[in-house]
Amino acid sequence: MKIWIYVEGDSDKLALQTLWRNWCERLRTAGHGVRIIPLADKSKFFSKIGHRAAHRLYDNGEDIVIGLPDLYPNQPYIGTRFKHANMTELKSVQRVEVSNALQRVFGVSSSRVEQLLERILPSALKHDLEMLLLAAQRELCLFLGTPDRLGKWRSPVEDQNQQRPPKRIVEELFRTKSKAKHAYRDTKDASAILRNVTDIGTMIYDASNQIKCPVFKALLDWIGEKTGIPVY
Repeated sequence: MKIWIYVEGDSDKLALQTLWRNWCERLRTAGHGVRIIPLADKSKFFSKIGHRAAHRLYDNGEDIVIGLPDLYPNQPYIGTRFKHANMTELKSVQRVEVSNALQRVFGVSSSRVEQLLERILPSALKHDLEMLLLAAQRELCLFLGTPDRLGKWRSPVEDQNQQRPPKRIVEELFRTKSKAKHAYRDTKDASAILRNVTDIGTMIYDASNQIKCPVFKALLDWIGEKTGIPVY
């Protein structure tokens, strides 16, 4: 089985590859390949995900597909077929695009489409990749070189809003807390921070055993169920 994961950009790919490096090795040992594919940006993600995901589902009866765009921003898509104000609508956009491609491009009957769609998980990095850095607070503190409290943000970490998404919080922390004295660089710093995570479970649950990132947890659990190889 191959696991095809479509993301927006290179920073998402690099960060997930780093965070999942041990899990991916265990998946490979069990015969499951993992491919994380960036589609350049959110607009290109929407325009490409239908055909790309449909092709993988149609071409192989075992492969699974995950759509993982950012929820933020959504304002540019108001008035288009990609409009979405929340996770439910973002998942629906992806599912509709893949369903349409299966029927129009690959000629799949409507009755079979539903069967194929059982192997796709339309999800998201809510609101963006940097929610993983907020979830990895210990590793973020170490990278910033500060013992200080980092400040307040919403819990679960995925529950930030469009006005102050995780990326803006991380950028602010780099300006005010970092001993590195450089602005946040998503393609470098995110993977450098996540490289020090040795137990992904600490990013999923806080000290009180509350879930820090339920959408991300659901994604990990879905892959674990499909492959039999849990991540935490």
